[in-house]
Amino acid sequence: MPVTFGREIVNLEVHDSAGDKLGNVADFRIDIGSGQITNILVMIETGINPQLLPWPTVNGLLSVPVEEIESVGKVIKLSE
Repeated sequence: MPVTFGREIVNLEVHDSAGDKLGNVADFRIDIGSGQITNILVMIETGINPQLLPWPTVNGLLSVPVEEIESVGKVIKLSE
């Protein structure tokens, strides 16, 4: 994932591969050694069961690896 300033990522909507809103970026994790973002932490939309999603939750936030991101623009779109 290209390097982007944190404030440009936080609060972006996250959409699944079908284009449905999954939630908004609440935070992200960085590899200290490389400086690369490794995961985005998503505040899931009300009504979505995180247990049905393929990623773990960390302190109530869905932890999505950046390898799952297809594109970053006005929204973050996840790949299939």
